[in-house]
Amino acid sequence: MRMKTTYDILNALLDRYERSATGKTELSLETGNAVNMLPGAGRASGERSDGTGPEGQFPEKRLENVEKPARRIWFHFNRKNLPAYFDDTSARPKSEINESCLVLAGRGLIEIRWVKHEEGNLIEKVALNTKAVGDAYRYLGRKPRAAAASEVCALARTYSAGAPSWAASFFSCMAERLSRGESVARYFDIGDLERVELLFKAVREAAVLKDETPRRVFSQRVLGDSKAFDSVAGSLARAARDFHPAFRAGEGEGEGEREGWEQKEVLAELGLVDNPQHLFISGPLKFSVEGRVVDTEVFTPDLGLPSEMVRQMEVLEISAERVITIENLTAYYEFIKRHPGRFLTVYLGGYHNSPRRLFLTKLRGYLEAAGREVAFYHWGDIDYGGFTIFNHLRGKCGLELKPLCMDVATLRRYEQFGLPFDRAYGQRLRRLLEQEEYRLFHEVILYMLEKGIRLEQECVEVDR
Repeated sequence: MRMKTTYDILNALLDRYERSATGKTELSLETGNAVNMLPGAGRASGERSDGTGPEGQFPEKRLENVEKPARRIWFHFNRKNLPAYFDDTSARPKSEINESCLVLAGRGLIEIRWVKHEEGNLIEKVALNTKAVGDAYRYLGRKPRAAAASEVCALARTYSAGAPSWAASFFSCMAERLSRGESVARYFDIGDLERVELLFKAVREAAVLKDETPRRVFSQRVLGDSKAFDSVAGSLARAARDFHPAFRAGEGEGEGEREGWEQKEVLAELGLVDNPQHLFISGPLKFSVEGRVVDTEVFTPDLGLPSEMVRQMEVLEISAERVITIENLTAYYEFIKRHPGRFLTVYLGGYHNSPRRLFLTKLRGYLEAAGREVAFYHWGDIDYGGFTIFNHLRGKCGLELKPLCMDVATLRRYEQFGLPFDRAYGQRLRRLLEQEEYRLFHEVILYMLEKGIRLEQECVEVDR
């Protein structure tokens, strides 16, 4: 038998032990001191400021007095848990597993329960000896979850100091969850301390980014390796979705906004991009940068503005009939080809990031100061993502934004190009019907649900 099978059995028992009441209690006691030392965290009643208990005992010493659970922790031998044991083509795997389990039992790590009348031949299940848990960890070369969690809490304390509020909230929440024996697997594996520290570094440094930064540059500068960021990018995006004010529900937005953001879009909102991004615009606009005037009508069919130019620009003149933001690139180029010069058209690239919103905010500010009224429209897909992008743009920029070709009439006209969606997608759409901020789209959402279709904007020709 491969030794891995024995390790798998013992590892599975320890996994269940750590999820048990005793494992969680030990975890809570072990990590409690680290959590209490986080900025703003309270202390348990009777605990002194030096982190010791009422009698001066440190948490790890109090673990010795934890009462063991009455309920045994078992690993059942069946075809699902251990298929090799029931291999009908060879008796060798079963024999070797039996021998290995006898070795573990001889070390006092497990207790074997044999099938009745099959003693010595067929194992029914094995139980972990909870009084020898420390020996089991040492046998596997595995770090106890309580010890690993304690180290993560200490890291959280270190990285929380001086971190921006959303990052500090993330660190504090992780430590608090660990102190209660709750899972943090959504973000990281506490057993992989090296990767946890990479993530904590990425969270802290991403929280203070002011300029768009290529991911590889960020990775090299912050993590010491141009590819290291790839291993924590997903975790960083999940942390930002849950803790960054730009994504949290309850700040002028519904839950749908947070659900709609994909990893790449979340990272772009933080300023982390594959490569430097340009804002593509087409139409009549004049602005100045460091005293130099730029007339965008000179550039055909459009002009790409770097984010640094957007920050420095001062709008001088807008002579367009409308300002129109467009979600997808193909639709953007088809639109400016059909309507040259009439509108000031902005390509959003899916979810808009801060430079795009800053550009729109500057346009709005100029028009308000000039006492002019120019309507702002957004054209996107007639689908869940299109609705959430519209709503997020309207809320973040403070615009009286109107939807363009995102209504029932458009869906009916191009119904033959509609794409089907599944039940889960339909449930997400139904949730938008419960939110007042999506009232503009309730009629078209009801039609989508009736027909079971959504529509991508590339199918649509805008005639107005």
